[in-house]
Amino acid sequence: MGAARFHDLSEPMIEREPPWRVLIVEDDHAVASLHQRLVERTPGFRSLGVVSDGESAYRAVNSLRPDLAIVDLAMPRCDGRALLRRMRAHDVPVEVIVVTAARDAETVREMLHLGVIDYLVKPFAPERLQHAMSSFARRARGLRRAQLAQDDVDIIQATGAVGMYRLPKGLKSRRLAEVRNFLRSSDRALSADEVGARVGIARVTARRYLDYLDVIGAVTVERECRGPGRPRNRYRYVRDTATSTPPGSRG
Repeated sequence: MGAARFHDLSEPMIEREPPWRVLIVEDDHAVASLHQRLVERTPGFRSLGVVSDGESAYRAVNSLRPDLAIVDLAMPRCDGRALLRRMRAHDVPVEVIVVTAARDAETVREMLHLGVIDYLVKPFAPERLQHAMSSFARRARGLRRAQLAQDDVDIIQATGAVGMYRLPKGLKSRRLAEVRNFLRSSDRALSADEVGARVGIARVTARRYLDYLDVIGAVTVERECRGPGRPRNRYRYVRDTATSTPPGSRG
């Protein structure tokens, strides 16, 4: 019997953020394939597959437990409307983006009442679906926190382009750019202590900037476990966003 192998506690264990898991509910094979390719090409997302009717979708949602479902409304065997009503009636914990040709106000109103996080009218540009997915990820990251300040809620509730968001009170666009540039130049994930020391701000203040970049999806968070005690967050820059100069935040 071979010797047991143990992790060297002198080397930190890094926990990377898992990808968001997406189920596609669409009866048109060509459209479903397009959506699946878009999901797989979007960083931080992974497709769980395609189902072509509402009944199969309900079973898949309960067995696979996706984070997000992209749902067409016009389908055989329990359409998208019936699927959403059924999921909400049974408190199924999945967020939904609706994609449909229906554009009447009554349908849009019903979908909003059923809690969909976005409503896309076919045909739409592929970038619009990717934007909807990014908005989902931004909300989901923000809602991980046990307690939310008003600034956090404002970011989560905001709609439209990221560049339209105002920075939370006390954060400055110039300092945000310095934090972002330092993260971008690093080939490894950085802690709030390291960022604060480099930029010239307190660790607590650096953490506020880093948490903001996390909420808008500009960084990923890796949790460093070094022996007993609370894991330390490290932040890795993943992409540029339109947050360089939010309106009303110059200085």
